Amino acid sequence: MPSDNTALDALGHAVSGSIGTGISTAAVFPLDLIVTRLKAQRQADSSHHRYHGVVDGFKAIASREGGIAALYNGLGPDIGKSVVDSFLFFGFYTYLRKKITNPSVAQELSMGALAGAFSRVVTTPISNVVTRMQMKSEAASLSQVFAEIRNESSFLGLWSGYSATLILTTNPSITFFVNRRLAKRILPALNSEDVPVAWVAFFLAAFSKSTATALTYPFQTGRTRLQMRNETDQDNQEATREKAREAKRQGQSPGSLAARIVAVLDKTVIGLIIRIVKKEGLRALYVGLQGELLKGFLSHGLTMVTKGLLHRLVIRLWILSRPVLR
Repeated sequence: MPSDNTALDALGHAVSGSIGTGISTAAVFPLDLIVTRLKAQRQADSSHHRYHGVVDGFKAIASREGGIAALYNGLGPDIGKSVVDSFLFFGFYTYLRKKITNPSVAQELSMGALAGAFSRVVTTPISNVVTRMQMKSEAASLSQVFAEIRNESSFLGLWSGYSATLILTTNPSITFFVNRRLAKRILPALNSEDVPVAWVAFFLAAFSKSTATALTYPFQTGRTRLQMRNETDQDNQEATREKAREAKRQGQSPGSLAARIVAVLDKTVIGLIIRIVKKEGLRALYVGLQGELLKGFLSHGLTMVTKGLLHRLVIRLWILSRPVLR
């Protein structure tokens, strides 16, 4: 029966976590849309309005692109993606946590990364579609954007940016690691105090997410750029020509093993980040960070509080229903 209880607990966390994520995604979606545009606007075509921050983005979109409704381009697919992603992540992560008692720091971080990598394999195509929809000034359907990506870069193009996603799996790992460590120190001390635990849980979760976001934000910028395929292809071609010229100056053959390895690495998020720093400067990797921190603070805090409330409700309903089911 322990294995059944483990699976049931994992399912409970998966359901409550996915519902909480869906609610928080809808709540912060306009902010997410603006942050996405801030990350990609330097490589977008010149017809796009350049935003000078989150507030300017809100004003520009509301006044130039059809009002408040334009802030919700791609909301439906994003909620669907977030619910599926959260269901898979919380379910797999909780299952692993139950299987490994007293995990080390490395094991705890690895569990979060593994759960994130597993869930993002499924949801990366939807994430790419949502990013494209957020970058469009006019509403587009899900099928139209899917077809656009397939026509540009074949079926595998739906997984553009997954190399960055693998690195970004450290984000939930760091988030849950920081949250658990802080909770172990702070929550027991509040048992005898008249402090609402829900509010403390909110701020712990929000602070943990903000810490992870600040550490991994350059890779988020790189992933967004990779998802904008047209501009990234142009950058890749330019970088390839530059590498060939550099290899020729150093007397290396462009077809040598070393040159091929460099060319492959150059097409990953690491190569893109290096190009951004060379071409636009280090600050370009952190454009929109303030908005992302605010979004992460609100979104993850709301997700974890809602998840906790729903999980306790589900468990209570299950206990109450067992005599009836018997």
